[in-house]
Amino acid sequence: MTQGISDEYTPELLEQIWARRAAQLAAEVAEEDGGEQLPIVLLRLGQEVYGMEAHYVFDARPLERITPLPRVPGWLAGVVNVRGRIYTVVDLAGFLGLPAPSNGKEAYLVVVQAEALELAFKVDAVLSVIALPVNRIQPAGETLNIPPAVVRGVVQNDAAADLPPFLVILDLPQLLSDPKLIIHEELV
Repeated sequence: MTQGISDEYTPELLEQIWARRAAQLAAEVAEEDGGEQLPIVLLRLGQEVYGMEAHYVFDARPLERITPLPRVPGWLAGVVNVRGRIYTVVDLAGFLGLPAPSNGKEAYLVVVQAEALELAFKVDAVLSVIALPVNRIQPAGETLNIPPAVVRGVVQNDAAADLPPFLVILDLPQLLSDPKLIIHEELV
């Protein structure tokens, strides 16, 4: 008769093993990256993955209902009530000039703030939050399919990384300072 795992390892021994493994894995990551880490929220827009600095993100949730607004650009989806606060909802893919997703699956809201502007972005999915070594962020070239002024940088990853092969990190302060986001209309 064979012994089960519970016969070989006591809960205390398993806890010690897990603690040792966690410390080893943490040490390996620190040795590999050895530098400043930047928390990044990964978002999916269509088939592409984008990132934005996590300290600008205040809320992320499934999109339930948007109240449309008349006479606004197509990329302005409307307004939404989040915990008693009204936010303008910008369809991020539309604003960046990316094609609309063809699948029509559920969307998500990402509430952001930079400087004096707060708004919500409509995205296809919020994937995760990662810690990205700052030294891996490269300058973006002119070949991207979005305006280069709103790109903080890009990260190219190897196949073994738990990241997409090519990640575009958006520059939120620059994006939110775009004059198109302020709509001025006078009543006559």
